[in-house]
Amino acid sequence: MSLPVPVDVAELVVRTLRPLLTARPEPEVAGIKVSTQVGNGPQGGPPSLPWLLVAEDGHTWSWPAVQRAVIRLTCWHRTDHTAKAVTALAMALLCAPHGGSALIVAEPVTAPIAGLDPYTDQPLATAAVTVYARTPTRK
Repeated sequence: MSLPVPVDVAELVVRTLRPLLTARPEPEVAGIKVSTQVGNGPQGGPPSLPWLLVAEDGHTWSWPAVQRAVIRLTCWHRTDHTAKAVTALAMALLCAPHGGSALIVAEPVTAPIAGLDPYTDQPLATAAVTVYARTPTRK
């Protein structure tokens, strides 16, 4: 017997953001990688820039209907300005309506905040978004 296994909200966010960011004309997103992992780069940082990490900081669930997750977006880039710009763009794309998508709605929690990664000394920016999603299952 095959049990339905729900798709993780962070994975849904990655599936949503990858094509949306790739299609953008802004030079800051050229070559961006969107992942739920940082990678195996120097000092544990991303192996290439720009890199957008999608991580889950909190989660509630009304099975089988709706999941609510606080998603942290962290972008490593070449400057703090471009890291912040890409993070803001990713937030805007998530918060825009997604007709017919598993994502129901997303709402900003914190604005992008720039800084330096203490392990890699690379510029980064981070922000949080609350995402509500229907609970699709893996096929």
